Amino acid sequence: MFGTSKGGFTGAVDRAGLFEQANGGTLLLDEINSMPYELQAKLLRVLQENYIRRVGGTKDIPIDVRIISTSNEPPEKILSEGNIRKDLFYRLNVIQISIPPLRKRKEDILMLANMFLEKYNERMNREIIAISDEAKENLLNYEYPGNVRELENIIMSAMSMADDNVTVLDSSCFSIKHSMHRTEQNFEGIGDEGIDEYLARLEKNIIEDTLENNGNNITKAAEDLKIKRQTLQHKIKKYNIKI
Repeated sequence: MFGTSKGGFTGAVDRAGLFEQANGGTLLLDEINSMPYELQAKLLRVLQENYIRRVGGTKDIPIDVRIISTSNEPPEKILSEGNIRKDLFYRLNVIQISIPPLRKRKEDILMLANMFLEKYNERMNREIIAISDEAKENLLNYEYPGNVRELENIIMSAMSMADDNVTVLDSSCFSIKHSMHRTEQNFEGIGDEGIDEYLARLEKNIIEDTLENNGNNITKAAEDLKIKRQTLQHKIKKYNIKI
């Protein structure tokens, strides 16, 4: 983030950090609540004094950078749980924009799906031009426990599964239909179950669906679920989920 100076430590070379590279522009700090406290203190000093010093360096370098920071949890929660310094939070919190989860902004789903279609057409050297009406309906009815990242993985997976001569993705290319149906079942009600059993079943189904959408890749599934990989492994063992 702050760059390095030659001779500062073994193997160090002169290298500009993120702040220097973004000087005169904008720097995005993703999931600020995951930043270590020690680094938060250094970031606060940069915001207050408008200069940085490279690791191993002795020279102060002035910077002029606009900061956009994101959090995957509500501000009140990260403050109450101590995941961010209060002084840093209030320094950053000049303008706050809350973005609802994807399941609450259905109007964005097809726009994002088409964007990911273009992205992976270029990466995969494909010429898929559209998504069928039935597949669109499935996309719109899904709950997306993994949010936008899950939608991206769904589109990428569908394009990977499609035959080489396919130009329109239909529902047969998607693994979402089964997941969508089970998500609908999850919200039918508790029935004869107690709340603990109901929530456990719901959590198990969401984990199974997210693993399926990520090809049983635990690391990617953990990222979509916003939990640590070790936590997901524990839950897989707890619910006896076969992968």
